[in-house]
Amino acid sequence: MNNDLFSKVDGKSIIVCDFQIEHHEEKLYIKMTCISEDQNFYFIIFENVSKVNLSEISYPFQVSGFEISDYSSRGYQSDSRFFVNDYEDGSLSFYCETFEILNKD
Repeated sequence: MNNDLFSKVDGKSIIVCDFQIEHHEEKLYIKMTCISEDQNFYFIIFENVSKVNLSEISYPFQVSGFEISDYSSRGYQSDSRFFVNDYEDGSLSFYCETFEILNKD
């Protein structure tokens, strides 16, 4: 994980331009393209996703408080290590094992 890129989206308001859920080799993936508050595009891949909750979403949609919390210190492992959610509106939440944030060029 690139900490510089993580700080660009974590705890921020983002606009999600593309949101895909894919299934490969017994794992669920969420791939998201978003625009952050700094007006840059980022591509985020969440691997081994579980407990997905989406409500009242249309494209593009805004996540007012995008948050990624690491629950590994609480003993959470595998597909529940990270909790991803919209802490402002509750329109999006899920758990995942790993994630990667990339600049979208």
